[in-house]
Amino acid sequence: MSIGSVLPLRVEDLPEGDGPRMEIVDGSLHVTPAAGIVHQLLVGELAAQLRTHAPVGWLVLPGGNLLRRGSTDRLLIPDVLVVEDSVLEGDAIYMDPSDALLVVEVESPSTRSVDRLLKRELYAQWRVPHYWVVDPQARTVDRLALTPQRDYAPAAGEQGWLVDVDVDAVWRRVSRSS
Repeated sequence: MSIGSVLPLRVEDLPEGDGPRMEIVDGSLHVTPAAGIVHQLLVGELAAQLRTHAPVGWLVLPGGNLLRRGSTDRLLIPDVLVVEDSVLEGDAIYMDPSDALLVVEVESPSTRSVDRLLKRELYAQWRVPHYWVVDPQARTVDRLALTPQRDYAPAAGEQGWLVDVDVDAVWRRVSRSS
């Protein structure tokens, strides 16, 4: 891949295989280094808590490729993703954001502003109903829900199965492992 000669980037320009997380926003490449152990543990624990409560018809994935095609590609890879199980009908690599019920981002020092500003805006544009942001330093989970104005607000009145997810259990597990 020769990035300098390929701008604006498309999904097809990305290399295959493992490595750093590569996302595309409006033709620009966003590269994030591999996650640390605490980050990985938080992702696994949140996914496990969500799976415990997810009703039939929903899948919980630790990561997943959300792609919105347009004049430029937008590819985001949330840390945890809850999608309709209809995505299994094909063996696609990418999912449409309209399939998502919840996206979760676990912050790290290098992703804080991207998670809190850029991704929040894009997920809202895509009308993803729920967006959770995990702050490992503060040991908090901001549970946000999409408003009719296409912005996110604290989900104090959250309904449905997501309200039953015990995010405090995640911190208990991290404390035992630290």
